[in-house]
Amino acid sequence: MWWIDLDAAVEMYARFCRARYGDTAMAKVRARATELRRAGDLEGGRVWDEVAKELDRLKNAHLQPVLAAHEKVG
Repeated sequence: MWWIDLDAAVEMYARFCRARYGDTAMAKVRARATELRRAGDLEGGRVWDEVAKELDRLKNAHLQPVLAAHEKVG
């Protein structure tokens, strides 16, 4: 059977949210995390915080310049 670990699920859902909600994705994800914590679901809130972190990472990764194949790093 095929299993997806939590890190992979967080990355997939962050990508989905970015594609589905665009510029409002972060606000929706943060709101969901807050909603879950207020309802007493601390673990759910933590997972949605991870989705928010991944959204931020994806945004920052997108802004990084791409090096040409012949350029050396470092």
